[in-house]
Amino acid sequence: MTKRYLTLAADGGLSITAIVGDDTDGTKLTKTLFEQSRTTDLTTRFNAAVHTRETIAAGISGHRSLALTAECEDTDLPIDRYFRDAWEWID
Repeated sequence: MTKRYLTLAADGGLSITAIVGDDTDGTKLTKTLFEQSRTTDLTTRFNAAVHTRETIAAGISGHRSLALTAECEDTDLPIDRYFRDAWEWID
């Protein structure tokens, strides 16, 4: 089974992320959140020491606030992608 990470997209839809390869320290996921949060800042490079999940969730200048909504197994997601835009995550 593969983990999936759920966030709210800029348009309010559900965004599903899968991390390829080993990410034991969570840096790949944090960098992905940083990139997904970009709005007007298109030049700042990700710095793991500065751009933590907490700072991304709080909001960075040129980025929207973004935090994980949930973490789940791939089997917890609907198989039918036809109604994908209507998916909602409920704990």
